[in-house]
Amino acid sequence: MSAASRISAVVPANMAVVVFPTTAVILGDSLIYIVLPVSIAEFGIVETWGLSTAFWIGFALSINRFIRLATNSLAAQTYDHFGLRWPLVAATALGALTTLSYGFTKGAIALIVARALWGLAYSHLRLAAQLTALDIADSKARGKLFGIFNSGQRAGSFAAVTGGAFLANAYDRDVTFTVLAAIGLIGVLIATRAPSLTPRLPVISAARSASSESGVWRILTGTTNDVSRHLRRLMLSISFLRFSTAFAANGLAIATVTPYIEEILEGDATLFGTGVNVVTLAGILVGIRWFANLALAVPFGHVADVYGRRRTIGVGIAFMLASLAVAGLSPNLELVVLTLPVLFLSGALLETALDAAMGESTPSETRGIGMARYGTWLDLGAAIGPILGFLIGERFGFSAGYLIAVAVVGVAVVFYMVASAPERR
Repeated sequence: MSAASRISAVVPANMAVVVFPTTAVILGDSLIYIVLPVSIAEFGIVETWGLSTAFWIGFALSINRFIRLATNSLAAQTYDHFGLRWPLVAATALGALTTLSYGFTKGAIALIVARALWGLAYSHLRLAAQLTALDIADSKARGKLFGIFNSGQRAGSFAAVTGGAFLANAYDRDVTFTVLAAIGLIGVLIATRAPSLTPRLPVISAARSASSESGVWRILTGTTNDVSRHLRRLMLSISFLRFSTAFAANGLAIATVTPYIEEILEGDATLFGTGVNVVTLAGILVGIRWFANLALAVPFGHVADVYGRRRTIGVGIAFMLASLAVAGLSPNLELVVLTLPVLFLSGALLETALDAAMGESTPSETRGIGMARYGTWLDLGAAIGPILGFLIGERFGFSAGYLIAVAVVGVAVVFYMVASAPERR
């Protein structure tokens, strides 16, 4: 068997051509999180309309997630009308252009517009990979394919915080982001080979669309009364659980890890008896999050395929709740440093398992809009996490945020376990 054949056996060609574009254009998004906070003057960020530079930096880094609350559904409608290939090409090109803009924009407004356009592009990039995974594989392999996408996009993030950071240190930002945008153009070329899928949205009759209950379920899950109540509750429970895990691991923990470490160090300025650099330590801990997705998303997806979604999710949630509780209750830095990697690893496991569970629970005729709604729940959790994390930390201490995350995830998992139990006949 040739090397190309062996690679194709692990990563199907149709999956590779929808994953690589995201890998190529996510470079700029990932690097901006590192470069912007330390290059405020270079980006021309100043106090505007009475709002501080800190506000504008935070808003610019989060607007892409908030904008996706609207653009996820737009992506589903776009693929319904135009098929998958050419909207994916356009989204990849838009992603490359936003990366290029980071090298030349001046001022908060221009940067925020670019970040919002990146959110629009990412909605299409993510949904394209999810729809392809659901189309080309059955339940025995979909977890692995979702893992391939998660691993692929984090490969881009990892490259950005290593090679991209080296470029940023060696050259001006215009050169750095131009190089990354050029890599994005390769992604545009690869996207032209994407499959021509057309995930049709459901046709809703006037009677059904007039039903208030149907309207609520369509907003929450993308389904209507034609889908059984049990399945609708299952889809909602998966979406809410994804919201809670994104809130805890993707949002609150990553955003507040640096100030939380600083808070603990006020009582003890050492780690295992030695001095510690807060930024370096926080960078290592967050780096574990990216490494978990990069190296373990595919194996985690295979685990979910073999042992089942519900069992895998149950194990992942148990580790997440335990790690959140320990991080919130312990004033000991050593214990927190050992606990947070467990939180990030469990988050990577749950990300892949929940993606696959939602994909299989969504009826084929509503798959596009169903996965778009699911993505909106995820983005909402990841966007709210940092905001609440800092508000709670300012008032009650950053450890309190982890305990509130325990409560949110705990409620979500109870809902999921009840909703995912087999129907009684």
